[in-house]
Amino acid sequence: MAHAMGGHVTALARDRHAKLLTELGADEVLDYGSTTSDRIGPFDVIVDTVGTELHCYRGRLAKGGRMVTVGLSPSAIAAIAASSVHGSRRIRTFSANPETPVLRDVADRVTSGALRPVIDSVYPLADIAAAHQAFERGGVVGKHVVTVPGGSV
Repeated sequence: MAHAMGGHVTALARDRHAKLLTELGADEVLDYGSTTSDRIGPFDVIVDTVGTELHCYRGRLAKGGRMVTVGLSPSAIAAIAASSVHGSRRIRTFSANPETPVLRDVADRVTSGALRPVIDSVYPLADIAAAHQAFERGGVVGKHVVTVPGGSV
């Protein structure tokens, strides 16, 4: 989304995901196995999807920068609390309850090809146990989708 809105995107991920992330709009991809937090940044915004080492990456924010995490752990909660008290570089949690216009905008971006969802696998509702097992195994690129037959919801 940031790339589609004109932002410069730096991704920190496994090296094996670099090609896909570049195709999705990352301007640069850094291998998190060989990149230390002290060698990158500064960034205006950091979106963390893991919830670890927030204290390291918070220091990579530009003055007035913001960090959002969607992965909560006890250490993430402590880092968020500390950022509320100390300094201008804040960490916040993220939970989406988008309004209808926002959902329409996202749908339009998907329809136009500006935003491409990545789906690893699709399971019918009857195979929900298999979907859950696949989720627990991890190691996928993309989301698991569970389809619900029409009229079931």
